Amino acid sequence: MLKVTHLRPLRRSQAGATLMEVLVSFLIVSFGLLAMLSMQNAALQFNKTSEMRSVATMLANDIGDRMKANIAATLAGNYDMTSAYSPASSTPARTDCALADNCSAQELATRDLGEWLRTLYFSLPSSDAYLVANTANRAVDLWIAWRDPNNSDDPVADNGNKKECPTGFVASTVNPKPRCMYFRIALPN
Repeated sequence: MLKVTHLRPLRRSQAGATLMEVLVSFLIVSFGLLAMLSMQNAALQFNKTSEMRSVATMLANDIGDRMKANIAATLAGNYDMTSAYSPASSTPARTDCALADNCSAQELATRDLGEWLRTLYFSLPSSDAYLVANTANRAVDLWIAWRDPNNSDDPVADNGNKKECPTGFVASTVNPKPRCMYFRIALPN
């Protein structure tokens, strides 16, 4: 004969997640999504800053080529721009030579600067430049300044200028401070 054994009743196993576990998982996923959005925002800001730096580099190459083509005027200081930071409020005017087909070195420098300042005006927000020829080294020191909307609260040096701007170029009353980028352009012998 068959022996009948009593089966113990099965314990009831957990049927699903509790409400607390669901809430905690939503919280963890929410923090992950916020972190991803923050990283995306930072990437967009760095992309814009990188774009502005690339434009400044192209502008430095442009004025460098113009000065190399007119070395006499460069070494004479005709390309120098040493005034304080003051972005143009309107489009800089074009300057032509007295004789259309025969520019002097000084007239060509004035024309080059006018064209370059127009390009600078349309390329970078609230832009200006500080440019000085270093005749002893046959080089030109150039700072291109612009207001970077992403970095208006960057740390400033003790004298009130951005750390990368030349001393005295940006007045302490200018706010927000511009971002400057330095270039040294070597002139051929």
